Amino acid sequence: MSKTLGWKKLPEDVRRESILMAAMRCFFSKGFEKTSVQDIADTAGLTKGGIYFHFESKEEIRDTLIRDFLNLDRLGFKDPEVLALPPHLRLKEFLERLANRLTIEGNCSPRLFAEATSNGGGMEKEIVSFYDSLESIFAETIREGQKAGSLVNSMSPELLARTVLAVFDGLQIQADISPTKRDLQVRGRDTLNSFFKNLLLTLDPTCEITDQS
Repeated sequence: MSKTLGWKKLPEDVRRESILMAAMRCFFSKGFEKTSVQDIADTAGLTKGGIYFHFESKEEIRDTLIRDFLNLDRLGFKDPEVLALPPHLRLKEFLERLANRLTIEGNCSPRLFAEATSNGGGMEKEIVSFYDSLESIFAETIREGQKAGSLVNSMSPELLARTVLAVFDGLQIQADISPTKRDLQVRGRDTLNSFFKNLLLTLDPTCEITDQS
């Protein structure tokens, strides 16, 4: 039996998700601009017609991937175990969860966001709204930490929140350029830990989750 016939027997949502996963791998390895619909079809084991049955273009596939990533609920920021953390560790957990999502092969990154908003792309409003939401969540947490004394930097919470996101995005862009030499999970984590201990001046010198009992 051909792959195409086998695919036709799969539920439509399964085929659609498989196309998205194939596109993620292609965008990750080749970049969005160099990826063709044929590349995605080959990776998914489909014909180009099978791709176009679900999506009008590779731009629509990219925008769908971005919209899935922009869903804050999927980051788990409101999970009970996260909300139970003290503010400075909660902020660090937010970044850990963002990093874990970003380092899934082919997942979204600032570079893909930029491509989606260039040349008249229609994703700018949604992406800016995502950043605004992150800044608001981070600023609220920083303000709570400043009041509790666990974050003693005197900069405004809003400015600190923007700075944290700028540092994080910069590390992710470097990881996109050289995944081996600028790995987000290793080198990036060291940079973020140094940032927390020296700029935010947390009272916990290890910036690690410890037993609060």
